Amino acid sequence: MKKKLVAFLISTLFSSALWADWKMVGNADYNWGPFQIYTLSLYSETGHYQENQRPLMLSFNFDKPVEGKSFAISLIKEINALKIEGDTDNWLAELQKIFPDFSPNDVLSYIALPNKGYFILNDTVLDKEFGDAFNRAFITSALSPKGSYSKILPQLIGKEKSTHSKEEPLLNTPDVEKIDEDELKPQLPPQFEFQQQTQEDS
Repeated sequence: MKKKLVAFLISTLFSSALWADWKMVGNADYNWGPFQIYTLSLYSETGHYQENQRPLMLSFNFDKPVEGKSFAISLIKEINALKIEGDTDNWLAELQKIFPDFSPNDVLSYIALPNKGYFILNDTVLDKEFGDAFNRAFITSALSPKGSYSKILPQLIGKEKSTHSKEEPLLNTPDVEKIDEDELKPQLPPQFEFQQQTQEDS
């Protein structure tokens, strides 16, 4: 039933964009001090990246436990540091509301459509639609040559050899089956600061 619900939500929310044949553009490991925190991967429909391209998918494959609220703070700090305009206070509140704490092997993906975007955690669509302003701010901050990912950006956008082979299944894509919508009752799915830093400060 869970897989059927996921399939229904994906088809309803994303239409053909999420059914796209995602191809990895590039990936790289993100480290904080001596710790590898996650592998960051960029996907497009063609396997290539161009500025302002949509749809686009950015995925975080976690290697270490990361507190959801702290991760949300890190994303908004990056947007503020690059002086990208937007309602960052509201975005922070929304992100902290929907992000759980992440465990090793969790995959958090953001799918940027032309005028909106969504987060997916493993096989669950998180219950929040983000508008065009956040869509542009988040993708711009993540792929900025002046941001925190500047050192790994050439690997991420495919300019240099990626950390991992493009054939490696870094993104856990759920198995879904074609369904009849009549089978379902309409419903909705219910610089960085990580846990290590918090523990050191305490």
